[in-house]
Formats: sequence, C-alpha cells, structure tokens
Amino acid sequence: MCTVIATEDLEFIENELDFDDKVSLLFLLYGQRNPNYLLQTLTVVCRAPNEETQLLHDWVSYVKDEWQSELLEALVIIQANLCLLKTGFDDVELKERFLPHIAELATCVNPVLKGLYLLCEKMDDNVTAKLLDYLKQNNALAVQDHLHFELALLELLCRGELKLGCRKNAEQCDLLVLVAALKTLDLYDLAYFCKSISNNFNKDISMNPNQSDNTKSNVSFYLLPEAKVQPLGDVPQDGYYISNRNAGIILIINQFTFYREANPELADLLPLKPLCNRRGTEIDKLAISNLFSAFGYDLIEIDNIPHLEILKQVENAVTKMKTNHCSLVVCLLSHGQEGKVYGSNSIPVSVKAIEKVMAAEKLTGRPKLLFVQACQGSDLQSAVEIPRLEHDGPSAERTASVFVDFLVAWSTVPGFASVRHIEKGSWFIQELCLKLRQLHDRNHLMDILTAVIDDVSSKRGYGNECMVPIIYSTLRKKLYFEPLKSKQS
Repeated sequence: MCTVIATEDLEFIENELDFDDKVSLLFLLYGQRNPNYLLQTLTVVCRAPNEETQLLHDWVSYVKDEWQSELLEALVIIQANLCLLKTGFDDVELKERFLPHIAELATCVNPVLKGLYLLCEKMDDNVTAKLLDYLKQNNALAVQDHLHFELALLELLCRGELKLGCRKNAEQCDLLVLVAALKTLDLYDLAYFCKSISNNFNKDISMNPNQSDNTKSNVSFYLLPEAKVQPLGDVPQDGYYISNRNAGIILIINQFTFYREANPELADLLPLKPLCNRRGTEIDKLAISNLFSAFGYDLIEIDNIPHLEILKQVENAVTKMKTNHCSLVVCLLSHGQEGKVYGSNSIPVSVKAIEKVMAAEKLTGRPKLLFVQACQGSDLQSAVEIPRLEHDGPSAERTASVFVDFLVAWSTVPGFASVRHIEKGSWFIQELCLKLRQLHDRNHLMDILTAVIDDVSSKRGYGNECMVPIIYSTLRKKLYFEPLKSKQS
C-alpha cells in the first residue's frame, strides 16, 4: 500500500472525482488560503463541469510544501474511498489516521472548513435552496448555484461575514451569519451543529491562545469537556474490557421527524395526536457519535426510519459484528411509550423485540448495550409549561432484559416523560456521554451509570420537573473501556 501521494497522482485523482466531490475537495484545501481565487475559479468551472481541469496541480504549486497529508485527509473527509483505493492507499488505515467521522477533529485540514463541509452534506437540495434564497435576500449574496453551497460559503468568507479564526493568532471563529439564518428558517438542528463548530474552535483558543491550527491535541468535543482523572489500573481478569482497536459496532437510530402511517391496518397503533419534531436530538447524536468513535467503535448512523426498519437496522448491525469485536451498542433516540419506541411513521416497536434481535447466538458471551432516549409515558411531575424543554412521548408492556450479557438503560422510569432541551439535547444522553468521558479511566460502566442517575435525578426544569433514568442489566462482569485514543497520545 502507498504511504505518500505523488504529483503524478494528481491528474488521475482529479479526473476520478465527480464534479461535486471536486468542489468539496477544493473548498477544504483553498478555503483558508485564498477563498477569493477559488470562488472566481469555481464560478467559471461550474459553467462547464465536464471539462478536464488541473486545479489540484495549481493548488500544489500554490502550497509548495507539505501538501500530501492535507490532500489525503481532505480526500478521506469527502469519502473518496474508491479513488484512494485506485491510487493504492488503504482507506481503512487512512480513516483511522484522520478520523473523518468526528466533526471536531482535524489534523491538517482547517477544522472549521471541515465542519462547514459536513454542514453542506447535512443539507438536501431543498434546504440548500431555501438557505441560499434567504442569504440572497438578507445578505445580498451574489452566488446563484444552490447545488454547490460551498460557493456561497466562499463568498461569505471573502466578504468577512464568516471568519474561520486562527488559533495561532488567537483569532476566534465567527459563523453567526449562518447560525442566525438557519434559526430564522427553523432549521434548528443545522443551526446548533453550525454553532457547535465555532464553539469547539473558540473553546480551544480560550484555553490556550498559543496553540497552532489543526492538531489532534486541540480537539474538544461538543458539550463534553475533558476530565482530569487518574488512569485506570489493571482491569480485573473477570471483567469485560472494551479495546479501542476492536471495540465493535455502535448503531445510532435518530428519529427527528415523524409522519402518520397511511396503512389503515396499522391505524389503531397510531398515537392520538401527531408526534412533533424532536428538536435537540441532533445534539444528542453528535455527543454519542463523537464519544463512541473515540472509544474505537465503528459507527452506523440512521435517521428517520419507520418501525419495521428499526428492527432491520439492528439486525444489520448484528450481521456486521466480527468475531474479534468486543461489544455491540445500540442507541435509540425517539419518541416513546412504556417499553416501546416510535418509528418515523408514528408506529411503535417493542424494545423487547429489539433486544431479541440483539440477542443473536453469534454474540453470546459479549456485552450488548442498549441506550434508549424516549418517554415511557406521558406523565410529568409538574403541569407547569416548560418554555424550552420538550418530552419524548405522546401505557402497556413493561420491559426488562432476560438475556445474559445485556444492559438496557432508559432515560426515564416507566410511566413518565423524558425531558429534552431543544438547544442542548436531552438530560440523559448528555449526562451519559459526559460521565463516560470523565469516569471511564477509573470506573466500570455500572458505577458510571449510577453517577448518571444521580446527576440526572438532581436536575430541575423550569417548572421544577425532574426525571430518573432506569437501568436493567444482566452483565455477568464489570465492564471497562480502554482509555480514549486522544488520552493515549
């Protein structure tokens, strides 16, 4: 396998990429150096996207030195896997090196540019067109091409309305124009993702203004501050030990939008009232994916799927488990009722049925962790209106795992609603990720979950609402996580 990219490969790479990927790649490479030049160049190139170009050669001539790693990382970020394989690189090895799935982490590419690229990837054509129209009307944006929103970002960078920041010079990132536009258009999840990009960058500056750009040691995770803890000693031989080299699979099923199932045979299963969008769930998904990716898990993220597809995706995750994987983790973020979670079609599926799928024979002896952020009923402990808090649910079967090596953690006890902040995410998921990050070096999982229960149960909402998570476990041993990759370097 190749270890260094050569100038002779540049023409092949550029011709191998489709036009959309080429635009994204150049955005990551040029955005912090000369956005004005790139905007002018792409404006011309977009008129004839099928013509051959030599833009990568031009970029290398502009950069001159130490360009190989930055180009490789940018190719990994845009998921040009086939192109990398054809060039002779091991795409799996590169993913482990550059961790493209962690939004806040960048080695050579500017981390804010990486975040903005990921923002573009989260938007479909309709959302992009809507956002571009808003910026044209309110910010006098000249760019017309809504298919390549990177051009709009480049224009905002050229005009100084977006600022990437610079850690070396203690200059903060400023993406307020985008955040404000997204909020105005009620695109809250995208707004808070965009805000998290600048928050993470600026947090590092406030901690150490002399740090340089784009180093792994500069990374911090959204809503998850690093904790200074003593390293874990020898793990007991009778414990589960989750190695970050082969931790396993984590499946995150994130339900944000819901519709009413049209099949009349399922009409009796629908809740009486339509389920509302779960604002703030994207923050939970980010926190989980960031943390468990750092633990070494292979990430599968699925958004907005109907009830039967939930079971299929869990089965798919089980199928992907390899013999050397330590554990399987499933996270369900949705509305719910007692013992059940809702698909995007507003039809519930039993969590017990999900457990049965996870209890595959091939996983015998390995821990299976199921985290459920959903209501188990509609009761709140106070009837006072909650200005910025929502609950995940619109009471029947009570559930508890009867399978060995299982752990099921619900955000709330049966019969009660689960509180979710529409800007900061849910109490349970945010506290779970925070405590795992803070305590995994010195505590096993059950002790960490006890701390989660203690902290969540002490929280109070605007109307004195409270909630208590509940844990069902048949784990036969104490479960330990290997220290995070970022703590080993």
